[in-house]
Amino acid sequence: MTSKLHTFLPTYAVLLCAALLGGCDQLFERHKATEESAQQQVDDTPAVNHENLLSAANLFAYTQLSEALSHAQTLDRVIASFLHHPNPLSLKECQESWVKTYNAYLQVSFFYQVPRFEKPQFVEQNQTYENLHQRLDQWPIEGGYIDYLPGYPLSGIINDMTLKVSQKSLLEQHGFSDFSYASVGFHPLEFLLFGQDGKRSARDFIPKENSIEVVSIDADDHKPSDAEANDGISEEQAQRALAQQEAAMESAADLIKPQNHNRRREYVRILSALLVEHLQALVDRWDPAHGYYAKAWRHPDTAPSVERLFQAVINHLQNDVIGRHLGPLLVSEATPELRSPYANADIKNLRAMLQGVQTWWLTEHGMAAELHQHNPELASEIEKQFEAVLARMNKLDQALVSAPLEKRQQSLELVQADLLKLMEMLYASAEALGVFLEPLPVSSE
Repeated sequence: MTSKLHTFLPTYAVLLCAALLGGCDQLFERHKATEESAQQQVDDTPAVNHENLLSAANLFAYTQLSEALSHAQTLDRVIASFLHHPNPLSLKECQESWVKTYNAYLQVSFFYQVPRFEKPQFVEQNQTYENLHQRLDQWPIEGGYIDYLPGYPLSGIINDMTLKVSQKSLLEQHGFSDFSYASVGFHPLEFLLFGQDGKRSARDFIPKENSIEVVSIDADDHKPSDAEANDGISEEQAQRALAQQEAAMESAADLIKPQNHNRRREYVRILSALLVEHLQALVDRWDPAHGYYAKAWRHPDTAPSVERLFQAVINHLQNDVIGRHLGPLLVSEATPELRSPYANADIKNLRAMLQGVQTWWLTEHGMAAELHQHNPELASEIEKQFEAVLARMNKLDQALVSAPLEKRQQSLELVQADLLKLMEMLYASAEALGVFLEPLPVSSE
C-alpha cells in the first residue's frame, strides 16, 4: 500500500502542476486578450489633432479681429462725417458705431492672454500684444482725466493747454501716473462721444474759439489763509465764509460753457485713428499666410499651445466675465467700475464676451468638432449650455445695471451659476482631450 502511495504521489504532483500550468496559461491568454482589446480601443480613438485646433483658433482670431477692424474703419468714417457737420443725429450714429466696434473687439479680446514669444522689435517698441490690448481696452477710466465733468468745466487733457493734443503726446499720457488715467483706447473715446452722464451734446464739437480766457480754476487759490481765517473772526465764521466761496465757485463753474472745442475735435480724430492702427496691427499678425503670430502658432510643439489657449479661455471667463464684469454688479450698491458706464452698454458687453468664447468653441475643425470624436455626449451638453447661458443673458435689460442690488442679484446670480456650470463642463472636456488646465478656482456650491 505504501509503495503504491509513493508511486501515486509523484504522479499526482505532476498532474497537479500540469493542471496549474494549464490554468495559468489560460489566465494569461485571457489577460492578454483583455489588454489587446483595451489597446485596440485606444488605437481606434483618434488622437487629438493639435494642428487642427491651432489652425481653427488662428482663423477665429484673424476673422474676429478683421470684423472689429472693419467696424473701426466704419466708426472712423462716421466720426469724420460728424465732425464735418456736428449734429445730434450724426453723434448718435457715432455712438451706435462705437458700441458695435467695441463689442466686436470684446469677442476676441481674450486672445491677448495667450502667452507667446514676441518679436524682439515688438518688445523694444512697446508693441507687444499686451501693450496693444492695454491701449485698446484699459478700464475703468477717470473721465475727468479726459474732458470736463459737471461742476468742473475746465478739467482734463482737453482743457490743459500745457499738453499738446497729438498722437505722441496722448500715448505718453496713457496710464501716466495711475492705471485709471487712460488717454487712448475705446473708453476715452467712449467718454468723449457719450459724456459723463451719457448726454453728450453735439455742440461740444462745433469748431469755435473759447469764450473765456481762463483755462483752469483751482478752488484752493481762493481759500483764505489760516491767518486770514483767524483774523478777528471765529473758526465757525471762517468755515461759513469758505463754504460760501466754494458755493460761489461752483455757481461760476456752472455758468462756464464747454471750452476748447477744436482740441476736443482733434482728440476724437486721433483716438479713432489709433483704434484702426492698433487693430490693423493685430489683424496683420494673425494673417494665416504671413502673420508673425500665425507662424509662431505653427511651432512643432503644438500641444502646449493648445493648453495655453484653453487656459486663456478659462481665465477670461473666470477673471473678466465673472470677476471684473459680474462682480461689481453682484456685490456693490454703487457700480463705479463698470466696463462701459458712459455708453450704458454693460449687458451688451457681457453677451459679446460669451458669444466670442462660443464662436471660438464652435469654429470649424475647432474644439467642439474635436470633442465630438472623443465624447460626443459631453460635446452636445456644452453646446446646449452655451445656448442656455446666452438665452438667459438675452432676457437681461440694460436698466438692470442701475437697479437696486437685490434685484440685480436675483437675475445675475442665475447667470453666474450658469457660467460656472459651463466652466465645469469645459474642464471636463479638457480632461477628455488630455489638455492640462490649472485647478478650477471657483466652486459652484
